[in-house]
Amino acid sequence: MQERYLGDIHDYFKFLFLKFLSSKLNMKIGLNWYLVDPNKIGPSEIRKNDGEKRNFFFNEELKNYDKTLIKEFQMFRIKKFRKIDFFTKNTHLDSYINFFNEFLDVNNRENWLMRSLKKHSQEKIIFLDPDNGFVKEKKGKRSLKYLLPGECKTLLSQDKVIIFSQFQSFTKKTSIHIKEILKSLEDCGLKTSIPIIRNRTSPNTFFITIKPKNSKIKLKRIFENYEKQNSRVELL
Repeated sequence: MQERYLGDIHDYFKFLFLKFLSSKLNMKIGLNWYLVDPNKIGPSEIRKNDGEKRNFFFNEELKNYDKTLIKEFQMFRIKKFRKIDFFTKNTHLDSYINFFNEFLDVNNRENWLMRSLKKHSQEKIIFLDPDNGFVKEKKGKRSLKYLLPGECKTLLSQDKVIIFSQFQSFTKKTSIHIKEILKSLEDCGLKTSIPIIRNRTSPNTFFITIKPKNSKIKLKRIFENYEKQNSRVELL
């Protein structure tokens, strides 16, 4: 996640989901943004002009899903106002979500994860929001854009249910891409039997859930009810 993406269509669908999940379970959800400074990645990342998928402000169906959130997101149509700390201190979502706002850095990644666990000591579910999703192995500055296997295992070992965001490939069919993601997870000793949420947000995103073995939290029915309430959501 980068601050320039704050309040875009993917953020909107992320918070629609987390607010729904929190309400149904009657518990706060932890959110680790996997917040990255593009300057730490390099010039090619800085030059990107993405994060401007904001046409949902003009779509009556989408606006009606959560008018309070739409109102809060209005100011983030202007780039200079896209500040994570400001948003988390002023949003009504504070009643549903416990935010971890620290920037991720290549050199302090392990300690950063431990600090996030301390921040989320009371939460049973943690949503992870890396730029690009899960990858089996990645080194160097580009790794900042990914969720790594060891981080999943650390969170699961602390009895945390993890849900992470993954962008759908532009060049592969959904079924093929999902199989590849699941195979990568299995190769790393990570498996899921929970339905995957697909958000039709152009580009589409997936929300993928992995539960520790002893977790008693039931999510399938909640996910099914969420799908029924949002015409842009599909369970896979």
